[in-house]
Amino acid sequence: MKTKILIVLIVLSSVISWVIGSYIFLYYVTPELNNVITKTITQEIVKDGKTITITDLQSEVTKLVQDVGPSVVNIIIKKDIDLYRRDPWGFFQEKVGSVQKQVWWGSWFFVAKDGTIMTNKHVVYDTTAKYSVITNDGKEYDASVIALDPLTDLAIIKIENPDKEFQVLEIIEDEKHINIGQFAIAIGNALWEFQNSVSFGVISGKNRSIEASWVWIGTQKLSWLLQTDTAINPGNSWGPLLNLNGEIVWINTAIAGNGQWLGFSIPLSKKRMSYILSSVEKYWEIKRPLIGISYIPVSDSLVKELWLKANYWAYIPNENGSILSGSIAEKSGIESWDIILEIDNIKVTLENPIASIIQNKIPGDSIEIKVLKKDGKEKIFSLELGEY
Repeated sequence: MKTKILIVLIVLSSVISWVIGSYIFLYYVTPELNNVITKTITQEIVKDGKTITITDLQSEVTKLVQDVGPSVVNIIIKKDIDLYRRDPWGFFQEKVGSVQKQVWWGSWFFVAKDGTIMTNKHVVYDTTAKYSVITNDGKEYDASVIALDPLTDLAIIKIENPDKEFQVLEIIEDEKHINIGQFAIAIGNALWEFQNSVSFGVISGKNRSIEASWVWIGTQKLSWLLQTDTAINPGNSWGPLLNLNGEIVWINTAIAGNGQWLGFSIPLSKKRMSYILSSVEKYWEIKRPLIGISYIPVSDSLVKELWLKANYWAYIPNENGSILSGSIAEKSGIESWDIILEIDNIKVTLENPIASIIQNKIPGDSIEIKVLKKDGKEKIFSLELGEY
């Protein structure tokens, strides 16, 4: 009898404890948990002086994609493919004609209302190909390559017979305002078939250098790139990378073939874009920055051979033409036998040569060059870049 009473008391005590615990959880603990969750999902983001929550962020991204969509276009690249007639045994062949076929797709975006478009140089390098642009509304236009940038992987093309003004994407004022961890959005023609695909991520790194390799044009060294985990696939690697204000941050150019979520973009700014467009309008080409020197990267053997007083970085030989006549280098006092140590506090090395350091600058930009003179003294020259 006592055992039964004890069991009943234990069960009754458990029920009462469960009721009390549930009451405490529902009326005291749950509100606190909800408060924590609310604080978590309403992480604040400030845009134009306005506080945005995660829910608002989703709406902002959706609206941004709709707003910038008309500025992003798809490209069709066509070539004339030769047709041959062969004998049954395959020993001889005879050309019997040609047919135009689509060989490539890509993503571009408008940088001027007259149909001027920016893309990558490795996309439009082929002068024998024919290029067409398909706008957001499905209309197709013929386009011509206007200029290729000799230093970076950038190119300018233009719609041949525009019948209206096109919507232009805004460009960020200065790429220095981009911070690691900042949200980024990529829009483009993923895998050459999924038009206007949108991907979302963050800025993962800055000032990256890579060896970009393309089967059809070889390898090119690209420096001062932005790294992002925003998904960039073949076909949309030539479209814009945007911030949450809908401004172009940089232009997508390459992905790491042996990694995941490793994309790279070329820097842009209003100043750089304005210069590129002005250069194309004036010269029909993109003029690039020039110092006016010929140099030899310093190696250990060269240090011993010439008894140089530094084992780095770029040596100007005592030869005719090593200082370009009339160049800013000559006017500033840079001479043969000088060794270029740094440009804008960036060391000149075999991995980071002068051309890479200045490739994202434009003529007229001011730079500082630290030089080791023949007498062993260091000197700093301040000058404005010329153009070629």
